[in-house]
Amino acid sequence: LVLASASTVLAADHAVDIASFAFSPSSFTANVGDTVTWTNADAANHTASADDGSFDTGTISTNDSKSVTLSTAGTIAYHCRIHSAMTATIVVREAVGGSAPATDTAVAATAPAAAGGDSWGLLALATLAGVVLAWRRFGRIREVAEGD
Repeated sequence: LVLASASTVLAADHAVDIASFAFSPSSFTANVGDTVTWTNADAANHTASADDGSFDTGTISTNDSKSVTLSTAGTIAYHCRIHSAMTATIVVREAVGGSAPATDTAVAATAPAAAGGDSWGLLALATLAGVVLAWRRFGRIREVAEGD
């Protein structure tokens, strides 16, 4: 179970803050299948719109968030359609061991932050199972060596 889990890259969530008419971080690296969530802390509305048209969050109101799941590898420059001076870049790498979603998705509300923690819980459980099995095997080897 541990080896099967190790070959798959888990999708990650990336947060981008919109404040003072800027995207922060202004550049980052993600994998195909990762989700990016933009949260607007400005008093003005904004968008996150890919220059190549691969995604568009639509209008993000003050204190609101919108998310997009990345489906294509490459360097994606994006901007705010309302404020053209606001620009940023995402470098999207191919995911290893997984398949990409069929399309980008814009969502009006984000999923609870705790949802991303499930993957770590499964990895921890698989690791614990491996430790328990190794401990049992070690105990059995010791019993055989001692003649039990």
